[in-house]
Amino acid sequence: MAGVMGPNEAAERRLLTVLLAALSPSHPAQLTELAAAAGDPLLAVARRHRLTPLVSVLSSAFSSVPGVGLPAAFAEACRRDRVITAARNLMLAQAAEECLRAFAAAGVPVIVLKGIAYERSLYSNDGARPTADVDLLVPDEARRAAFAVLDRLGFEPRAAAPGFDDADYHEVAWSRSHVEVDLHLALAPYARCRIDYGEVWGRAAELTVGATAARMLDLGHAAVFHALHMAIDHFDVPALYLIDFSRQLASPEAFEAAEATARAWGCWRPFATAAALTGAFLPAWKAGGGSRAVPGFAAEVVEHYGPVAPLPRPRQLVRKLAHFDDPLTALRYVAVQARRNAHELYERRVRKRSPRERLAL
Repeated sequence: MAGVMGPNEAAERRLLTVLLAALSPSHPAQLTELAAAAGDPLLAVARRHRLTPLVSVLSSAFSSVPGVGLPAAFAEACRRDRVITAARNLMLAQAAEECLRAFAAAGVPVIVLKGIAYERSLYSNDGARPTADVDLLVPDEARRAAFAVLDRLGFEPRAAAPGFDDADYHEVAWSRSHVEVDLHLALAPYARCRIDYGEVWGRAAELTVGATAARMLDLGHAAVFHALHMAIDHFDVPALYLIDFSRQLASPEAFEAAEATARAWGCWRPFATAAALTGAFLPAWKAGGGSRAVPGFAAEVVEHYGPVAPLPRPRQLVRKLAHFDDPLTALRYVAVQARRNAHELYERRVRKRSPRERLAL
């Protein structure tokens, strides 16, 4: 069972609430509260939750509120974070564009996922949405061809997760210099849910990365994937993810369609908790139905969200198992993961092969 928040944790949650209220469709009172709270503690919370670039974007709104303004040092720190974010995002976009062109030349279909796609489809200001790496989805049957493309581009595979070299693993991490590419063969572990990939590829939307035409997930599919990603991370995620989710599902109709997809794909519980969290911390977001009761499995997550102390392993496991839609799927997933962990132990301690060797490159 999770304990009661201490005074420091409760104070941090209050600061996060003030910050997110100002980043929602705002009015002068919210901006006034943000300006009054601005200081080193708020800056630390904003950075932990990857929100300082958005605060920098918001700072222009203060010009319309007489007598309200962010302290100069706080505003400058947020501005610098946004400049750094814009520069890093540009570097990652250039690497993504290089990969997209190489995949196209090799005849490998590709969908751009997560940060790079979010920045272009959900945010209108450069440098507003930090991105850590390049996430690309290719069809599972193109696995070997995609590996060969990244190998030719000078990327090296990493043993980032147990069983990454299994023929049915859903993701392989690659790195080159300061760029990480997460190559997805599926949106989640195959044992985790039943995603309709024909629908995923058929409904992919257009996207442009640099001067290169690309594709991204349909926004409803992206929201379901986003919720799954949050659940895989035990909902121990930055608050930026809540803003992403609210922008993916900006209307009740979009929310209802995505919820139906989550049910069909066997991942409704992650979706429901993502919606509950977003509704709790972004009260201006109405698409998810603010009057909905919070499901029991989501209540603990909502109650203890905010502080960034590492989530203890027992609570991680409880949250993970609570977010399977049915017990049989959970058992199947646990069995698969046990096999992968045993395989990884054998590879590391007995065979001691490099990631390249394990992927037969």
